[in-house]
Amino acid sequence: MTSISHWPFVSHLRAEPNECILHYRGGRIVRRGSGVAYWFVPLSAAIAQLPVEDVETTFVLTERTADYQDVAVQTTLIYRVVDPEAAAARVNFAISLRSGAWVDEPLTRLSSVWSQRARRSARQYLATVPLVDAVGGGAETVRARMEEALRADTEITAMGLALVSVQVQQVAPAPEVERALQTPMRESIQQRADEAVFARRAQAVENERAIKENELATEIELARRQEDLIRREGANRLLDAQQQAESERVRIEADLERQALAAEAYARDQRTRAEGDADARRLLGVAEADAEEKRVSVWQDAPARVIFGLAAQEFAGKIDSINHLNLSPDLLGSTFQQLLRDQADHQAA
Repeated sequence: MTSISHWPFVSHLRAEPNECILHYRGGRIVRRGSGVAYWFVPLSAAIAQLPVEDVETTFVLTERTADYQDVAVQTTLIYRVVDPEAAAARVNFAISLRSGAWVDEPLTRLSSVWSQRARRSARQYLATVPLVDAVGGGAETVRARMEEALRADTEITAMGLALVSVQVQQVAPAPEVERALQTPMRESIQQRADEAVFARRAQAVENERAIKENELATEIELARRQEDLIRREGANRLLDAQQQAESERVRIEADLERQALAAEAYARDQRTRAEGDADARRLLGVAEADAEEKRVSVWQDAPARVIFGLAAQEFAGKIDSINHLNLSPDLLGSTFQQLLRDQADHQAA
């Protein structure tokens, strides 16, 4: 903002570098420039201050599409004052000589001018397209048409203004219409989300099924291996039992064979002993028989007294074991008679 200092009869003005000062006196421009500083007499001066920097203005245009739906075109426009004298002649840029502020609102007036000049091109386009096309891709088309129309607008040029750039942020329908337009997409998105959830659940179920199948296959494999292990252990135990039985059979056969050999040896020994005993008894019997024969022959040829003596001798040898002895007179009588007869025969001889 321009700074004005006051003295009793004169004042001093100092402008910023981005402010263009037009000093009028008597209906004519007597001083102009940006960033100027000078003394002046307030009673004969009229001063206008115009921006020489880029000015940004934002406005919203409400238009109707081909299907009679209202849309709001949010626009940001940047312009510049290229001819300060022409602009000051069309818009009031006068400042107060007391405060240095604008006595009017020139920038608001210019914003209205720009919105009015831009509305025509936006309306011409939006009136030919349906709401969906206008909302979907109409912002860039509106911006291009609006920029083309404003750059070719002679009224803008006559006002000493020039367009720097124009941007259309969005072409938005009414809130309830926008919600209605968003509903299919929202439902589609929700449907895709549901499908994703269902797919994820199905994938989870499939993964769980695969896990269960793997677990079942693992259990089956473990059961099969356990069965093989049990079968192998049974076979090993059977083989061990067979080996033990074979070992026991061999041991028993060896024992039996050893016992048979021992029995055969014992039998052979007994037979040998028996044969030896039999031979000994036979020889003893033969010897006894020979002795008995000889003894008998001796007894046959011996006289009665000898026989009687021998009998007495034999009797004396056995007397310890005789408990009872019966002697009859006949036995003694005949014996003594025979003894006496033998003695007489001996003496006669």
